[in-house]
Amino acid sequence: MKKDVGVSPSSRDQAVIIKVLVVFRMVAISFFLGAVIVFQVEFGALFFPFPLSMIIAATYLLSIIYLGLVDHITRYTPFLYAQLFADLLVESGIIYYTGGLDSPFTFLYMLTIVSSVVIMQANSSYVLASGASIMYGLLVNLEFYGAISPRPLLLSVNVGTASQGYVFFTVLVHIAAFYLVAFLSDFLSRRLRHTLLALMVKSNDLTYLQAFHQNVVTNMGSGFLAIGLDGRIVSANKAAEEILERSADNFLKKGLAQEFPSLLIESFMPHPTEPKKTEWLFTTDGGTKKLIAVSSSLFRNSDGDVLGVILIFQDITHFKKMEEAVSKTERMAALGRMAAGLAHEIRNPLGSISGSIQVLRSSMKEDMSVPDTRLMQIILHETDRLNGIISRFLSYASPNTKKTPDVNLAALIADAVLLFSNDARYSATVRPELDLDGRLKCECDAEALKQVFWNLLLNAAQAMPAGGEIKISMEPVRGSGWLATECEIRVSDTGCGIPEDSIGKIFEPFYTTKEEGTGLGLPLAIKVIESHDGTITVQSKANEGTTFTIRLPIVPVSIRQDASH
Repeated sequence: MKKDVGVSPSSRDQAVIIKVLVVFRMVAISFFLGAVIVFQVEFGALFFPFPLSMIIAATYLLSIIYLGLVDHITRYTPFLYAQLFADLLVESGIIYYTGGLDSPFTFLYMLTIVSSVVIMQANSSYVLASGASIMYGLLVNLEFYGAISPRPLLLSVNVGTASQGYVFFTVLVHIAAFYLVAFLSDFLSRRLRHTLLALMVKSNDLTYLQAFHQNVVTNMGSGFLAIGLDGRIVSANKAAEEILERSADNFLKKGLAQEFPSLLIESFMPHPTEPKKTEWLFTTDGGTKKLIAVSSSLFRNSDGDVLGVILIFQDITHFKKMEEAVSKTERMAALGRMAAGLAHEIRNPLGSISGSIQVLRSSMKEDMSVPDTRLMQIILHETDRLNGIISRFLSYASPNTKKTPDVNLAALIADAVLLFSNDARYSATVRPELDLDGRLKCECDAEALKQVFWNLLLNAAQAMPAGGEIKISMEPVRGSGWLATECEIRVSDTGCGIPEDSIGKIFEPFYTTKEEGTGLGLPLAIKVIESHDGTITVQSKANEGTTFTIRLPIVPVSIRQDASH
């Protein structure tokens, strides 16, 4: 046998039930009071107006007491039983003073039995039906055996003595009616409890689904759109707003074909009923172009019926660019390895050619004409230049940095500037100006860094054909606290500057605007700086000059105001 599952209402709900019951009782007794007044006016005086008035007054008083106690009790079920049994007593009094066996108000017992549903316990209606049967049977039997003498409701009604069979039949019919009502009430009560339990389960499921939607769908990183069968957008999350750069209020409840026609085509053609993954080229209202990966699938209920379409999408513009950059880097790396191998293969025969020409020139020195001598000099010069290009390319392709700890950066830069100042091409026209901090040291490949500064000084001098000033400054960069772990080095000139269309290409290999340049100086410089965990940037204005800024990690140094250079 299946056990009846009960649903216990909360204390707040039970208090409300009691208040509703009290109000219902007061309405019922008010109706009875009205009926008494009508009988009094229309049919003459009652036999017992005073006792009936006292019963009605007592009912009102009890109702007021119940309302006062309801907020102070802790056990509601006994309180409800007490109320309903008190109602049975009041109803028995009303039946006694309105004719007893012949009273027309025996239906009041049934109202109380039906009211047992509010107790929300199994078999409570049978308890009340038993109480009503006992009270009514006792009342009728006492009347039949002459222990009490109820009078008729109206003065005009004749008092007679009922037979034993009539009394038995009347009591049997009423008791049967009481238990029939109890059965129906208990049945309805059980159905009510099962219905409430089902509603509680559904409510919990709904709460879970709402929490799932709130915490997962709303906060997930992917965009989410739910499309109804009519093609309207019925739901969207925050990520969808951010990716589409539109507020959901602008497109919810509107047609997908109207708001995002290109998405409709990409997501639903040619098979709208099948799951599909595609890429959508989307242009925002601000003109930004985005590549969005879209996954569409059907949304079905538990019966398999299609309720709509779910779209999940992500902005893959950045990832696509990264893929292209990685692919390009891999191609360039492969090309670089091939070029490095090719350079090695060229360098060996180039050395043989250069050596052979030198031997040939020595053996034919006395017999060579002036044009032949000049031709051999050109061959040797171009061979040396080609060998230099190959050496610089190999340095760029495979930089070999041997780092030495605690290298003084000021001394390193000063050596590079001294070497540059001894170059006869620029010593008379270019003036280096230094502002260096002698405390700054770092772990580095000194020769490689000297080559970097030499290239920067050479570029600056070539940008000032009429001469000028090159400023080189160095200072620590303050971090969190009073210790600096980085330094910033600036190399500035007053030359012609770098054209705007070239400034983004100057670090690319073999890019140059000079007739005799190789385009490897700055690419080699950025390669060396990056191998030292540093960065190099450039700022330039036409006819105002160029500034290269280098940042390098250094040995931590104090930068308090009282620290001296």
